[in-house]
Amino acid sequence: MGSYILVLDIGTTNIKGFLFDKKGEIVEQTKRRPKYILDEPGQVEQDPKEIWEMSRQVLEEIISTKSLKADDIDSLAISTQRASFLLWNKSTGEPYTNIITWQDTRCAEFAEKASNKFNFKAIRGLMKVLTKVSKNPFFITASQLRFNSDYASARTGYLLATNPEIKKVIEQKDTAWGTIDTWILWNLTEGKVHATDCTNASSTGLLDPFKLVWNSIIYKTFKIPTHILPKILASRGNFGSTTLFGGGKILINSIMADQQASLFALFAGAPKVGDVKCTNGTGTFVDIFTGEKPTASKRKLYPLVAWGVNDEEGNIKPFYLLEGLSHNTGNIIDYIGSELGFYSEPTETETMALSVADSKDPVFFVPSLTSGLSFPWWDETSKAAIFGISLSTKKEHIVKAVLEGICYRIKDIVEGIVKDTKINLKQIRLDGGVSQNKFVLQFLSNILGIEVEHTGNPETTALGTAFMAGLETGFWKSQEDLSEIIKVDKVYTPQLTAKEIKEKYEFWKDVISRSLHYSNN
Repeated sequence: MGSYILVLDIGTTNIKGFLFDKKGEIVEQTKRRPKYILDEPGQVEQDPKEIWEMSRQVLEEIISTKSLKADDIDSLAISTQRASFLLWNKSTGEPYTNIITWQDTRCAEFAEKASNKFNFKAIRGLMKVLTKVSKNPFFITASQLRFNSDYASARTGYLLATNPEIKKVIEQKDTAWGTIDTWILWNLTEGKVHATDCTNASSTGLLDPFKLVWNSIIYKTFKIPTHILPKILASRGNFGSTTLFGGGKILINSIMADQQASLFALFAGAPKVGDVKCTNGTGTFVDIFTGEKPTASKRKLYPLVAWGVNDEEGNIKPFYLLEGLSHNTGNIIDYIGSELGFYSEPTETETMALSVADSKDPVFFVPSLTSGLSFPWWDETSKAAIFGISLSTKKEHIVKAVLEGICYRIKDIVEGIVKDTKINLKQIRLDGGVSQNKFVLQFLSNILGIEVEHTGNPETTALGTAFMAGLETGFWKSQEDLSEIIKVDKVYTPQLTAKEIKEKYEFWKDVISRSLHYSNN
């Protein structure tokens, strides 16, 4: 058994490599920042060759810097951003498309038309009748079956419908479709393995989360042939091996989607039903663990696979979560610094926000910079907006409003999930770059009215998939070993009364109402 877990973490902004020891500490790390392709409105793509090359570079750099051999590595684990996809030729390795990321919105109108087709209206109508008889989560999910640009299924369908060349290509048996993890795995194994794990599959909109198979209703709707789709595997197990590094064979024992991986890490691999984490990175992701039973919301939140493990018979045993997201968090903070010049480093926002006191006429910021407002408002037309500016407003007030707006959106999501699941929350655990901001942590506790816990582990996404791989090989003997690694370093408690929270949130909802339906104004 090797002494380290090697992790490749492909996020929305950075591609990172990590080397973890048995204490869960980062022994070595490196990163690259890929470019985005933004040539037309709504387009957000990446170059698949660049993503693979940078992935190879970070792994190679770690191994060479530490003078490691393949035998020193217990296993390689991979975590990736979700729902971004591409097509490529399995014979030549040449991509047919760029990586069309989860942020790409060009298919929005196409997805809406697909949602309004007669067959889907009929399905929703029938399932709504059945939900009155049974609260089965399958009926609830099917009663709200609609598509938007978040789903790789809809974006794939749009690509095939608008690109005749690609439509011809998919008829060929050597064409492969895959999310980023699938593309990277295929390259690491030199074309031997075309697979994904159940968490990434769950995030595409193509998976039936109840049966863990590709959903025939969806792939037939978007005319996606099944021969191009990858095999679905558990989140830990045999994903093949790579011989590209260290002069030998390194086993690949875990692949997970980023948000699921961070949930697994933050609760040391053993969350209880109702445990909630919030990741504040490029966007904000609020995930509540629902255990072995999938849970659906009547307001268009579908059950996602939190992770899957193989049972004694080799079948995938799934665990589930319910997720709400806000697309704009860290990217707004980056934008205000780089484009508006309010600060040089994002870390300055904490001091700036703390430097100005609350006022009777506060400034509000609605963080809908790129994709409108998602749950529970569901308005893709909403635009980022600032309310309450006066001649006395300083840039510090605006920065404070931006950070508070991020927290208010988390409040929207948490309140909605609590209402839909009837689960009473007592605390929420945070990770992600923006969660290092002490102003954000305290204000979030204030506005939620519950404890906010922050862990001292800086890279929970990478650590979560490392945990999965290590449990598979015995690198860590049990989940109790993981609890020694994950520690809450700070707990923030609310400093507002229930009345004050209600007044602030009511004002926020009024502000939101003024930012909706922008295209109709």
